[in-house]
Amino acid sequence: MKKLVLPFLVILFFVSESIVVDLWPKNGFYEKYIFVPRFLLIAIVFVTVYVTRFYGIVYGFVFGLLYDVFYTEILGVYMFIFVLIAYLTSKAMRVFHNNVLVTSFLSIVAVSVVEFYVYGIYLLIGKTDMPFEIFLYDRLFPTIFLNTIFVIFVSYPLKQQLIKLPIREREDEDYLL
Repeated sequence: MKKLVLPFLVILFFVSESIVVDLWPKNGFYEKYIFVPRFLLIAIVFVTVYVTRFYGIVYGFVFGLLYDVFYTEILGVYMFIFVLIAYLTSKAMRVFHNNVLVTSFLSIVAVSVVEFYVYGIYLLIGKTDMPFEIFLYDRLFPTIFLNTIFVIFVSYPLKQQLIKLPIREREDEDYLL
């Protein structure tokens, strides 16, 4: 039964993004700013740090592909960046101390990287014509704010849940990548 906890948690974060978007207020203040929940990405960063790099990359690949299929028109954009974020997070954790504050900070940095990456890709292929200043103030900063609030509330319980998992090959994964 404990083996199903990790897939359940990641699916919960995947589904909760669309629920938050549907339940988000639609009044004047919230129409100007674009708040993008990146709960799945935060979960992938935490899985990479507190479970294993292998699981982070696999979940990044699978759920990145699902994200592309369900939420975007272009396949591969999120699949690539989620895997890359999991890999870079595992490399960064070799330098930083493994605690919840560092992991939370890395997850917010990952949200910023994904937002810049998606904006750049969409600008490159002509899917958006949003100027950089509008992107920065109307999308990036509100997105970072929303996801920071989410990380503040979820980081410690998520860490505690992930370190209880029965996966024991946490150390020395140099055989992969």
